Amino acid sequence: MIGVVENAVRVMIQINVRTPHSILRIFPLVVISFVVSLVPASAEAEKARGVVFHDVSGSGTFDAGDFPLSGVAVSNGRDIVVTDEEGRYELPVDDHTIVFVIKPGGWTTPVNDDQIPQFFHIHSPEGATGTKFSGLEATGPLSASIDFPLYPQEEADAFDVLVFGDTQPRNLEEIYHLAHDSLQELGGVDAAFGVTLGDIVFDNLAIFEDLNSAIATVGIPWRHVIGNHDVDFSAPSHAALRGAYQRVYGPNYYSFTYGSAHFIAVDNIRWQGEHHTRSYRTGLGVDQLAFIRNELQRLPKDQLIVFMAHIPWIGSTPWEDESERDEFFALVAEYPNAISLVSHTHRHYHEFLGEAHGWPKESPHHMVVVGAVCGSWWGGAPDEYGIPHSMMRCGTPTGYAFLSVNGSDWKLSYRAARRPAGFQMHIHAPNTVAGDAKGTGVFANVFNALPDAVVQMRAGGKEEWRPMERVNEPDPVYLAVRDREEKLAERPGRRLGNPPPSEHLWRADLPSGLAPGFHVIDVRAEDKWAVYEGRRLIRIE
Repeated sequence: MIGVVENAVRVMIQINVRTPHSILRIFPLVVISFVVSLVPASAEAEKARGVVFHDVSGSGTFDAGDFPLSGVAVSNGRDIVVTDEEGRYELPVDDHTIVFVIKPGGWTTPVNDDQIPQFFHIHSPEGATGTKFSGLEATGPLSASIDFPLYPQEEADAFDVLVFGDTQPRNLEEIYHLAHDSLQELGGVDAAFGVTLGDIVFDNLAIFEDLNSAIATVGIPWRHVIGNHDVDFSAPSHAALRGAYQRVYGPNYYSFTYGSAHFIAVDNIRWQGEHHTRSYRTGLGVDQLAFIRNELQRLPKDQLIVFMAHIPWIGSTPWEDESERDEFFALVAEYPNAISLVSHTHRHYHEFLGEAHGWPKESPHHMVVVGAVCGSWWGGAPDEYGIPHSMMRCGTPTGYAFLSVNGSDWKLSYRAARRPAGFQMHIHAPNTVAGDAKGTGVFANVFNALPDAVVQMRAGGKEEWRPMERVNEPDPVYLAVRDREEKLAERPGRRLGNPPPSEHLWRADLPSGLAPGFHVIDVRAEDKWAVYEGRRLIRIE
Protein backbone atom coordinates (compact mmCIF):
# COMPACT_ATOMS: atom_id res chain seq x y z
CA MET A 1 0.00 0.00 0.00
CA ILE A 2 2.77 2.43 0.83
CA GLY A 3 5.16 1.75 -2.00
CA VAL A 4 7.44 4.74 -1.38
CA VAL A 5 8.59 3.51 2.00
CA GLU A 6 11.37 1.05 1.23
CA ASN A 7 12.63 0.48 4.73
CA ALA A 8 11.17 1.13 8.17
CA VAL A 9 12.92 0.86 11.50
CA ARG A 10 10.99 1.13 14.74
CA VAL A 11 11.68 0.79 18.40
CA MET A 12 8.41 0.66 20.27
CA ILE A 13 7.66 -0.33 23.82
CA GLN A 14 3.89 -0.60 24.07
CA ILE A 15 2.28 0.41 27.30
CA ASN A 16 -0.82 -1.27 28.68
CA VAL A 17 -3.89 0.87 28.10
CA ARG A 18 -6.34 -1.92 28.86
CA THR A 19 -7.52 -0.84 32.31
CA PRO A 20 -10.33 1.71 32.02
CA HIS A 21 -9.88 2.81 35.65
CA SER A 22 -6.45 4.24 34.80
CA ILE A 23 -7.77 6.63 32.17
CA LEU A 24 -6.35 9.67 33.92
CA ARG A 25 -2.90 8.12 34.30
CA ILE A 26 -1.98 6.95 30.80
CA PHE A 27 1.66 7.81 30.33
CA PRO A 28 4.10 6.21 27.91
CA LEU A 29 7.12 4.42 29.33
CA VAL A 30 9.11 4.86 26.16
CA VAL A 31 7.73 5.74 22.75
CA ILE A 32 10.29 6.08 19.99
CA SER A 33 8.93 5.86 16.48
CA PHE A 34 10.79 6.80 13.35
CA VAL A 35 10.91 5.83 9.70
CA VAL A 36 14.07 5.60 7.66
CA SER A 37 13.26 6.20 4.00
CA LEU A 38 15.52 5.52 1.05
CA VAL A 39 13.67 8.00 -1.18
CA PRO A 40 14.75 11.66 -1.54
CA ALA A 41 13.06 14.19 0.72
CA SER A 42 11.33 15.76 -2.28
CA ALA A 43 9.62 12.47 -3.04
CA GLU A 44 8.38 11.83 0.50
CA ALA A 45 4.91 10.40 0.81
CA GLU A 46 1.98 12.48 1.96
CA LYS A 47 1.44 12.13 5.73
CA ALA A 48 -1.70 11.31 7.63
CA ARG A 49 -1.79 12.87 11.08
CA GLY A 50 -4.24 12.73 13.91
CA VAL A 51 -5.08 12.00 17.53
CA VAL A 52 -6.37 8.91 19.35
CA PHE A 53 -8.44 10.00 22.32
CA HIS A 54 -10.85 8.98 25.05
CA ASP A 55 -14.08 10.51 23.81
CA VAL A 56 -15.42 11.64 27.18
CA SER A 57 -18.07 13.84 25.59
CA GLY A 58 -19.30 11.11 23.24
CA SER A 59 -19.31 13.54 20.31
CA GLY A 60 -16.97 11.49 18.14
CA THR A 61 -14.68 14.49 17.73
CA PHE A 62 -11.68 15.59 19.77
CA ASP A 63 -13.15 18.29 22.02
CA ALA A 64 -12.19 20.12 25.17
CA GLY A 65 -12.48 17.68 28.06
CA ASP A 66 -11.45 14.65 25.98
CA PHE A 67 -8.24 12.86 26.95
CA PRO A 68 -5.53 11.98 24.39
CA LEU A 69 -4.33 8.38 24.68
CA SER A 70 -0.66 7.53 24.36
CA GLY A 71 0.82 4.19 23.39
CA VAL A 72 -2.06 3.23 21.06
CA ALA A 73 -1.07 1.63 17.75
CA VAL A 74 -2.23 3.06 14.42
CA SER A 75 -1.49 1.62 10.98
CA ASN A 76 -1.68 2.45 7.28
CA GLY A 77 -1.88 -1.23 6.35
CA ARG A 78 1.89 -1.63 6.32
CA ASP A 79 3.58 0.54 8.94
CA ILE A 80 2.56 0.66 12.60
CA VAL A 81 3.29 3.57 14.93
CA VAL A 82 2.16 4.29 18.48
CA THR A 83 0.72 7.56 19.67
CA ASP A 84 2.91 9.96 21.67
CA GLU A 85 2.12 11.56 25.01
CA GLU A 86 -0.34 13.89 23.27
CA GLY A 87 -2.12 10.99 21.56
CA ARG A 88 -0.71 11.98 18.18
CA TYR A 89 0.54 9.81 15.33
CA GLU A 90 1.92 10.33 11.83
CA LEU A 91 1.92 7.83 8.94
CA PRO A 92 2.71 7.97 5.21
CA VAL A 93 -0.18 7.42 2.80
CA ASP A 94 -0.45 6.96 -0.94
CA ASP A 95 -3.32 7.31 -3.41
CA HIS A 96 -5.32 4.49 -1.80
CA THR A 97 -4.74 4.01 1.92
CA ILE A 98 -6.93 3.00 4.82
CA VAL A 99 -5.63 4.36 8.11
CA PHE A 100 -6.94 2.48 11.15
CA VAL A 101 -6.50 2.34 14.89
CA ILE A 102 -5.56 -1.01 16.42
CA LYS A 103 -8.03 -1.30 19.29
CA PRO A 104 -6.22 -1.94 22.60
CA GLY A 105 -7.68 -4.16 25.29
CA GLY A 106 -10.11 -2.45 27.64
CA TRP A 107 -11.27 0.01 24.99
CA THR A 108 -13.78 -0.05 22.17
CA THR A 109 -14.48 1.90 19.00
CA PRO A 110 -17.84 3.23 17.79
CA VAL A 111 -20.11 0.92 15.79
CA ASN A 112 -22.62 1.89 13.12
CA ASP A 113 -26.29 0.94 13.03
CA ASP A 114 -25.34 -2.53 11.77
CA GLN A 115 -22.93 -3.13 14.68
CA ILE A 116 -19.89 -2.83 12.39
CA PRO A 117 -16.90 -1.25 14.21
CA GLN A 118 -15.86 2.16 12.86
CA PHE A 119 -12.11 2.22 13.51
CA PHE A 120 -10.80 3.40 10.14
CA HIS A 121 -10.52 6.30 7.71
CA ILE A 122 -10.37 5.74 3.94
CA HIS A 123 -8.13 7.99 1.84
CA SER A 124 -8.80 7.31 -1.84
CA PRO A 125 -8.63 10.59 -3.84
CA GLU A 126 -9.70 8.90 -7.09
CA GLY A 127 -11.98 6.27 -5.61
CA ALA A 128 -11.86 2.51 -6.23
CA THR A 129 -14.66 0.65 -7.97
CA GLY A 130 -15.55 -1.90 -10.58
CA THR A 131 -18.36 -1.56 -13.08
CA LYS A 132 -20.78 -4.10 -11.61
CA PHE A 133 -21.17 -2.88 -8.04
CA SER A 134 -20.86 0.44 -6.26
CA GLY A 135 -17.37 0.80 -4.81
CA LEU A 136 -15.53 3.64 -3.15
CA GLU A 137 -16.27 7.13 -4.31
CA ALA A 138 -13.40 9.60 -4.51
CA THR A 139 -12.61 10.94 -1.04
CA GLY A 140 -10.84 14.09 -2.18
CA PRO A 141 -7.76 15.58 -0.48
CA LEU A 142 -6.29 14.09 2.67
CA SER A 143 -8.03 15.19 5.84
CA ALA A 144 -6.02 17.62 7.96
CA SER A 145 -6.47 15.47 11.07
CA ILE A 146 -7.68 11.87 11.13
CA ASP A 147 -8.76 11.30 14.72
CA PHE A 148 -9.95 8.09 16.36
CA PRO A 149 -12.28 8.11 19.39
CA LEU A 150 -12.06 5.27 21.90
CA TYR A 151 -14.34 4.40 24.81
CA PRO A 152 -13.42 2.36 27.90
CA GLN A 153 -15.12 -0.99 28.35
CA GLU A 154 -14.69 -3.89 30.75
CA GLU A 155 -13.08 -6.90 29.09
CA ALA A 156 -12.61 -10.13 31.01
CA ASP A 157 -9.78 -12.49 30.11
CA ALA A 158 -12.42 -15.21 29.71
CA PHE A 159 -14.93 -14.55 26.92
CA ASP A 160 -16.64 -16.10 23.90
CA VAL A 161 -16.57 -15.12 20.23
CA LEU A 162 -19.39 -16.15 17.89
CA VAL A 163 -17.84 -17.44 14.66
CA PHE A 164 -19.61 -17.76 11.31
CA GLY A 165 -18.13 -19.54 8.33
CA ASP A 166 -19.47 -18.64 4.89
CA THR A 167 -22.94 -17.06 5.20
CA GLN A 168 -22.92 -16.67 1.40
CA PRO A 169 -26.47 -15.75 0.36
CA ARG A 170 -27.10 -15.14 -3.34
CA ASN A 171 -30.21 -13.06 -2.76
CA LEU A 172 -32.74 -11.86 -0.21
CA GLU A 173 -34.46 -15.28 -0.10
CA GLU A 174 -31.23 -16.85 1.16
CA ILE A 175 -30.81 -14.10 3.75
CA TYR A 176 -34.22 -15.27 5.00
CA HIS A 177 -32.79 -18.83 5.21
CA LEU A 178 -29.92 -17.53 7.33
CA ALA A 179 -32.30 -15.50 9.49
CA HIS A 180 -34.64 -18.41 10.22
CA ASP A 181 -31.96 -21.10 10.47
CA SER A 182 -29.43 -19.38 12.75
CA LEU A 183 -29.99 -15.71 13.51
CA GLN A 184 -33.36 -16.07 15.26
CA GLU A 185 -31.90 -18.29 17.96
CA LEU A 186 -28.87 -16.07 18.55
CA GLY A 187 -30.52 -12.84 19.63
CA GLY A 188 -29.05 -11.77 22.97
CA VAL A 189 -26.22 -14.32 22.81
CA ASP A 190 -23.54 -13.88 25.48
CA ALA A 191 -20.52 -13.24 23.28
CA ALA A 192 -17.99 -10.40 23.16
CA PHE A 193 -18.37 -10.03 19.40
CA GLY A 194 -19.04 -12.00 16.25
CA VAL A 195 -17.07 -12.53 13.06
CA THR A 196 -17.83 -13.83 9.57
CA LEU A 197 -14.80 -15.56 8.02
CA GLY A 198 -15.34 -14.45 4.44
CA ASP A 199 -17.73 -15.25 1.62
CA ILE A 200 -20.11 -12.95 3.37
CA VAL A 201 -22.23 -13.04 0.20
CA PHE A 202 -22.19 -15.12 -2.98
CA ASP A 203 -20.93 -12.63 -5.62
CA ASN A 204 -23.94 -10.35 -5.15
CA LEU A 205 -22.29 -7.39 -3.37
CA ALA A 206 -25.52 -5.40 -3.66
CA ILE A 207 -26.98 -7.32 -0.69
CA PHE A 208 -24.19 -6.50 1.80
CA GLU A 209 -26.44 -3.99 3.56
CA ASP A 210 -29.47 -6.29 3.85
CA LEU A 211 -27.29 -9.05 5.25
CA ASN A 212 -25.64 -6.69 7.73
CA SER A 213 -29.02 -5.52 8.94
CA ALA A 214 -30.10 -9.11 9.56
CA ILE A 215 -26.92 -10.04 11.45
CA ALA A 216 -27.15 -6.85 13.52
CA THR A 217 -30.23 -8.33 15.21
CA VAL A 218 -27.88 -10.65 17.14
CA GLY A 219 -27.00 -7.51 19.10
CA ILE A 220 -23.19 -7.69 19.36
CA PRO A 221 -20.37 -5.94 17.46
CA TRP A 222 -19.60 -7.83 14.26
CA ARG A 223 -16.23 -8.18 12.53
CA HIS A 224 -15.68 -9.28 8.94
CA VAL A 225 -13.05 -11.07 6.86
CA ILE A 226 -12.99 -10.74 3.09
CA GLY A 227 -13.62 -13.82 0.93
CA ASN A 228 -13.25 -14.63 -2.74
CA HIS A 229 -17.01 -14.08 -3.29
CA ASP A 230 -16.92 -10.63 -1.64
CA VAL A 231 -15.00 -8.84 -4.40
CA ASP A 232 -16.01 -7.16 -7.65
CA PHE A 233 -14.28 -9.06 -10.46
CA SER A 234 -15.31 -6.36 -12.96
CA ALA A 235 -12.68 -4.09 -11.37
CA PRO A 236 -9.50 -3.04 -13.19
CA SER A 237 -7.09 -3.34 -10.24
CA HIS A 238 -6.48 -5.00 -6.89
CA ALA A 239 -7.66 -1.86 -5.06
CA ALA A 240 -10.82 -1.50 -7.13
CA LEU A 241 -11.56 -5.21 -6.70
CA ARG A 242 -12.07 -4.53 -2.99
CA GLY A 243 -13.74 -1.12 -3.32
CA ALA A 244 -17.29 -2.31 -2.62
CA TYR A 245 -16.12 -4.36 0.36
CA GLN A 246 -14.14 -1.43 1.80
CA ARG A 247 -17.04 0.95 1.32
CA VAL A 248 -19.14 -1.21 3.63
CA TYR A 249 -16.64 -2.85 6.01
CA GLY A 250 -13.46 -0.77 5.92
CA PRO A 251 -9.96 -2.28 5.72
CA ASN A 252 -9.65 -5.72 4.19
CA TYR A 253 -7.08 -6.63 6.87
CA TYR A 254 -6.60 -5.23 10.35
CA SER A 255 -6.07 -6.24 13.99
CA PHE A 256 -7.33 -5.56 17.50
CA THR A 257 -7.04 -6.77 21.07
CA TYR A 258 -9.90 -8.04 23.18
CA GLY A 259 -9.26 -9.15 26.74
CA SER A 260 -6.21 -11.40 26.82
CA ALA A 261 -6.21 -12.23 23.09
CA HIS A 262 -5.04 -10.43 19.97
CA PHE A 263 -6.95 -10.91 16.71
CA ILE A 264 -5.51 -10.41 13.21
CA ALA A 265 -7.98 -10.40 10.31
CA VAL A 266 -6.24 -11.41 7.09
CA ASP A 267 -7.05 -10.91 3.42
CA ASN A 268 -5.55 -13.97 1.71
CA ILE A 269 -7.33 -13.61 -1.66
CA ARG A 270 -4.82 -12.89 -4.44
CA TRP A 271 -6.44 -11.96 -7.76
CA GLN A 272 -4.64 -13.47 -10.75
CA GLY A 273 -5.40 -11.00 -13.49
CA GLU A 274 -7.51 -8.34 -15.09
CA HIS A 275 -10.19 -8.42 -17.80
CA HIS A 276 -12.97 -9.82 -15.60
CA THR A 277 -11.20 -13.08 -14.73
CA ARG A 278 -12.33 -14.80 -11.53
CA SER A 279 -9.07 -16.66 -10.96
CA TYR A 280 -7.48 -16.31 -7.53
CA ARG A 281 -4.85 -17.96 -5.32
CA THR A 282 -3.91 -17.88 -1.65
CA GLY A 283 -1.54 -15.05 -0.78
CA LEU A 284 -0.93 -11.93 1.26
CA GLY A 285 1.06 -9.41 -0.79
CA VAL A 286 4.09 -7.37 0.25
CA ASP A 287 2.28 -4.71 2.27
CA GLN A 288 0.07 -7.07 4.26
CA LEU A 289 2.99 -9.36 5.04
CA ALA A 290 4.91 -6.30 6.31
CA PHE A 291 1.89 -5.34 8.43
CA ILE A 292 1.72 -8.81 9.97
CA ARG A 293 5.46 -8.77 10.65
CA ASN A 294 5.27 -5.34 12.30
CA GLU A 295 2.22 -6.32 14.31
CA LEU A 296 3.72 -9.55 15.63
CA GLN A 297 6.86 -7.72 16.75
CA ARG A 298 4.72 -5.68 19.15
CA LEU A 299 3.15 -8.70 20.84
CA PRO A 300 4.36 -10.90 23.70
CA LYS A 301 5.53 -14.30 22.48
CA ASP A 302 3.16 -16.14 24.81
CA GLN A 303 0.00 -14.16 23.98
CA LEU A 304 -2.95 -15.93 22.37
CA ILE A 305 -3.02 -14.69 18.78
CA VAL A 306 -6.03 -15.55 16.62
CA PHE A 307 -5.59 -15.27 12.85
CA MET A 308 -8.91 -14.96 11.03
CA ALA A 309 -8.78 -15.64 7.28
CA HIS A 310 -10.99 -17.06 4.57
CA ILE A 311 -8.88 -19.61 2.67
CA PRO A 312 -7.17 -22.37 4.69
CA TRP A 313 -3.38 -22.05 4.69
CA ILE A 314 -3.07 -25.54 3.22
CA GLY A 315 -5.23 -28.16 1.54
CA SER A 316 -7.57 -25.95 -0.45
CA THR A 317 -6.36 -23.22 -2.84
CA PRO A 318 -2.66 -23.17 -3.89
CA TRP A 319 -0.46 -20.29 -2.81
CA GLU A 320 0.45 -17.72 -5.42
CA ASP A 321 4.01 -17.75 -4.08
CA GLU A 322 5.18 -20.57 -1.83
CA SER A 323 8.12 -18.51 -0.61
CA GLU A 324 5.58 -16.04 0.79
CA ARG A 325 3.83 -18.91 2.53
CA ASP A 326 7.15 -20.00 4.04
CA GLU A 327 7.86 -16.46 5.26
CA PHE A 328 4.40 -16.20 6.81
CA PHE A 329 4.75 -19.59 8.50
CA ALA A 330 8.17 -18.61 9.85
CA LEU A 331 6.72 -15.44 11.41
CA VAL A 332 3.74 -17.16 13.01
CA ALA A 333 5.71 -20.18 14.23
CA GLU A 334 7.57 -17.98 16.72
CA TYR A 335 4.28 -17.52 18.61
CA PRO A 336 3.37 -20.87 20.17
CA ASN A 337 -0.12 -19.74 21.19
CA ALA A 338 -1.13 -18.58 17.72
CA ILE A 339 -4.10 -20.31 16.07
CA SER A 340 -6.03 -19.82 12.82
CA LEU A 341 -9.78 -19.71 12.11
CA VAL A 342 -10.62 -20.12 8.41
CA SER A 343 -13.57 -21.29 6.31
CA HIS A 344 -13.98 -21.51 2.47
CA THR A 345 -14.31 -25.31 2.11
CA HIS A 346 -17.91 -25.67 3.34
CA ARG A 347 -16.71 -28.35 5.73
CA HIS A 348 -15.90 -28.30 9.43
CA TYR A 349 -12.67 -29.86 10.68
CA HIS A 350 -9.41 -29.37 12.57
CA GLU A 351 -6.03 -29.42 10.85
CA PHE A 352 -2.64 -29.38 12.56
CA LEU A 353 0.00 -27.86 10.31
CA GLY A 354 3.28 -29.73 10.58
CA GLU A 355 6.42 -30.61 8.67
CA ALA A 356 4.45 -32.12 5.78
CA HIS A 357 2.78 -28.74 5.22
CA GLY A 358 5.99 -26.73 5.35
CA TRP A 359 5.54 -25.69 8.98
CA PRO A 360 9.00 -24.85 10.35
CA LYS A 361 8.52 -25.80 14.01
CA GLU A 362 8.14 -29.16 15.71
CA SER A 363 5.07 -27.90 17.55
CA PRO A 364 2.19 -27.82 15.01
CA HIS A 365 -0.13 -24.91 14.28
CA HIS A 366 -3.81 -25.54 15.00
CA MET A 367 -6.04 -24.39 12.15
CA VAL A 368 -9.80 -24.71 12.50
CA VAL A 369 -11.77 -24.83 9.27
CA VAL A 370 -15.08 -23.53 10.58
CA GLY A 371 -18.15 -24.96 8.93
CA ALA A 372 -20.33 -22.80 6.72
CA VAL A 373 -23.47 -21.22 8.14
CA CYS A 374 -24.96 -21.78 4.68
CA GLY A 375 -23.82 -25.42 4.68
CA SER A 376 -23.72 -26.68 1.10
CA TRP A 377 -24.49 -23.25 -0.39
CA TRP A 378 -28.10 -23.40 0.83
CA GLY A 379 -28.58 -26.63 -1.12
CA GLY A 380 -30.64 -29.76 -0.62
CA ALA A 381 -34.32 -30.27 0.02
CA PRO A 382 -36.22 -27.66 2.06
CA ASP A 383 -37.82 -28.69 5.35
CA GLU A 384 -41.35 -27.92 6.50
CA TYR A 385 -40.30 -24.30 7.07
CA GLY A 386 -38.85 -23.93 3.58
CA ILE A 387 -35.23 -23.89 4.77
CA PRO A 388 -32.86 -26.18 2.82
CA HIS A 389 -31.18 -28.74 5.08
CA SER A 390 -27.91 -27.88 3.27
CA MET A 391 -25.81 -30.55 5.01
CA MET A 392 -22.10 -29.90 4.49
CA ARG A 393 -20.12 -32.36 2.40
CA CYS A 394 -18.34 -33.68 5.52
CA GLY A 395 -21.71 -34.57 7.05
CA THR A 396 -21.84 -31.61 9.43
CA PRO A 397 -25.20 -29.81 9.61
CA THR A 398 -25.47 -26.06 9.10
CA GLY A 399 -24.42 -24.08 12.15
CA TYR A 400 -21.81 -21.89 13.77
CA ALA A 401 -19.00 -22.03 16.32
CA PHE A 402 -17.99 -20.44 19.59
CA LEU A 403 -14.36 -19.63 20.32
CA SER A 404 -14.00 -19.67 24.10
CA VAL A 405 -10.93 -17.79 25.36
CA ASN A 406 -9.52 -17.94 28.87
CA GLY A 407 -6.18 -16.17 29.15
CA SER A 408 -3.88 -17.90 26.70
CA ASP A 409 -6.08 -21.02 26.65
CA TRP A 410 -8.88 -21.60 24.19
CA LYS A 411 -11.32 -24.15 22.87
CA LEU A 412 -13.83 -24.21 20.04
CA SER A 413 -17.33 -25.65 20.17
CA TYR A 414 -19.76 -26.24 17.31
CA ARG A 415 -23.50 -25.67 17.44
CA ALA A 416 -25.82 -27.15 14.83
CA ALA A 417 -28.53 -24.65 13.88
CA ARG A 418 -31.98 -25.30 15.38
CA ARG A 419 -30.65 -28.27 17.34
CA PRO A 420 -29.98 -28.69 21.06
CA ALA A 421 -26.43 -28.04 22.23
CA GLY A 422 -25.95 -31.78 22.87
CA PHE A 423 -26.47 -32.69 19.21
CA GLN A 424 -22.81 -33.25 18.33
CA MET A 425 -22.87 -36.35 16.12
CA HIS A 426 -24.97 -38.53 13.91
CA ILE A 427 -24.70 -42.30 13.78
CA HIS A 428 -25.21 -44.40 10.68
CA ALA A 429 -26.26 -48.04 10.81
CA PRO A 430 -28.90 -50.10 8.99
CA ASN A 431 -32.39 -50.00 10.45
CA THR A 432 -32.65 -53.77 10.38
CA VAL A 433 -30.04 -56.55 10.40
CA ALA A 434 -31.15 -60.05 9.43
CA GLY A 435 -29.58 -62.75 11.61
CA ASP A 436 -26.25 -62.27 13.30
CA ALA A 437 -25.16 -58.61 13.37
CA LYS A 438 -21.45 -59.43 13.55
CA GLY A 439 -19.50 -57.49 10.93
CA THR A 440 -22.23 -54.88 10.40
CA GLY A 441 -20.59 -51.49 10.29
CA VAL A 442 -21.60 -48.56 12.49
CA PHE A 443 -20.34 -45.06 11.61
CA ALA A 444 -20.19 -42.10 13.98
CA ASN A 445 -19.67 -38.63 12.56
CA VAL A 446 -18.57 -36.46 15.52
CA PHE A 447 -18.74 -33.01 14.01
CA ASN A 448 -16.24 -31.10 16.16
CA ALA A 449 -14.07 -33.93 17.51
CA LEU A 450 -10.32 -33.43 17.34
CA PRO A 451 -8.45 -35.98 15.20
CA ASP A 452 -7.04 -37.75 18.28
CA ALA A 453 -10.41 -38.11 20.00
CA VAL A 454 -11.12 -41.43 21.71
CA VAL A 455 -14.37 -42.73 20.22
CA GLN A 456 -16.13 -45.84 21.57
CA MET A 457 -19.33 -47.76 20.87
CA ARG A 458 -21.48 -50.29 22.64
CA ALA A 459 -24.67 -52.07 21.61
CA GLY A 460 -27.46 -53.45 23.75
CA GLY A 461 -26.57 -51.43 26.84
CA LYS A 462 -24.69 -54.28 28.55
CA GLU A 463 -21.72 -54.86 26.28
CA GLU A 464 -18.35 -53.34 27.12
CA TRP A 465 -17.35 -50.21 25.24
CA ARG A 466 -15.37 -51.09 22.12
CA PRO A 467 -13.06 -48.68 20.25
CA MET A 468 -14.08 -47.09 16.97
CA GLU A 469 -11.45 -46.44 14.31
CA ARG A 470 -11.12 -43.13 12.46
CA VAL A 471 -11.69 -43.79 8.75
CA ASN A 472 -11.00 -41.77 5.61
CA GLU A 473 -14.20 -42.00 3.57
CA PRO A 474 -17.30 -39.95 2.79
CA ASP A 475 -19.98 -39.63 5.42
CA PRO A 476 -22.64 -42.30 4.75
CA VAL A 477 -25.47 -40.12 6.09
CA TYR A 478 -24.60 -37.40 3.55
CA LEU A 479 -24.41 -40.03 0.78
CA ALA A 480 -27.82 -41.42 1.75
CA VAL A 481 -29.41 -37.96 1.76
CA ARG A 482 -27.92 -37.12 -1.63
CA ASP A 483 -28.97 -40.46 -3.13
CA ARG A 484 -32.56 -40.05 -1.95
CA GLU A 485 -32.79 -36.59 -3.46
CA GLU A 486 -31.19 -37.73 -6.73
CA LYS A 487 -33.86 -40.42 -7.16
CA LEU A 488 -36.76 -38.01 -6.92
CA ALA A 489 -38.50 -37.24 -10.21
CA GLU A 490 -38.32 -33.54 -9.40
CA ARG A 491 -35.30 -32.73 -7.28
CA PRO A 492 -36.16 -30.29 -4.45
CA GLY A 493 -33.64 -27.54 -3.88
CA ARG A 494 -30.14 -27.23 -5.26
CA ARG A 495 -28.23 -30.40 -6.00
CA LEU A 496 -25.78 -31.62 -3.36
CA GLY A 497 -22.21 -32.06 -4.56
CA ASN A 498 -19.91 -35.07 -4.46
CA PRO A 499 -18.37 -35.41 -0.99
CA PRO A 500 -14.69 -35.75 -0.12
CA PRO A 501 -13.71 -38.01 2.78
CA SER A 502 -15.00 -36.68 6.09
CA GLU A 503 -12.31 -35.60 8.55
CA HIS A 504 -14.28 -36.67 11.64
CA LEU A 505 -15.74 -40.11 10.88
CA TRP A 506 -15.24 -43.24 13.01
CA ARG A 507 -16.28 -46.88 12.40
CA ALA A 508 -16.74 -50.11 14.37
CA ASP A 509 -18.52 -53.42 13.80
CA LEU A 510 -21.55 -54.57 15.75
CA PRO A 511 -20.93 -57.58 17.99
CA SER A 512 -22.41 -61.00 17.40
CA GLY A 513 -25.07 -62.50 19.63
CA LEU A 514 -27.55 -59.63 19.73
CA ALA A 515 -31.02 -61.05 20.39
CA PRO A 516 -33.93 -60.31 18.04
CA GLY A 517 -35.65 -57.01 18.68
CA PHE A 518 -34.61 -53.40 19.06
CA HIS A 519 -31.27 -52.43 20.59
CA VAL A 520 -29.63 -49.16 21.49
CA ILE A 521 -26.28 -48.23 19.96
CA ASP A 522 -24.43 -45.78 22.22
CA VAL A 523 -21.42 -43.79 21.01
CA ARG A 524 -19.14 -41.79 23.27
CA ALA A 525 -16.32 -39.54 22.04
CA GLU A 526 -13.85 -37.63 24.18
CA ASP A 527 -11.09 -35.17 23.34
CA LYS A 528 -9.27 -32.53 25.40
CA TRP A 529 -12.21 -30.15 25.13
CA ALA A 530 -15.39 -32.14 25.55
CA VAL A 531 -17.26 -35.43 25.82
CA TYR A 532 -19.78 -36.04 23.03
CA GLU A 533 -22.56 -38.63 23.21
CA GLY A 534 -24.96 -40.05 20.66
CA ARG A 535 -27.54 -42.83 20.34
CA ARG A 536 -29.25 -44.79 17.58
CA LEU A 537 -31.73 -47.70 17.52
CA ILE A 538 -31.25 -50.83 15.43
CA ARG A 539 -33.49 -53.89 14.97
CA ILE A 540 -32.25 -57.46 14.79
CA GLU A 541 -34.52 -59.88 12.93
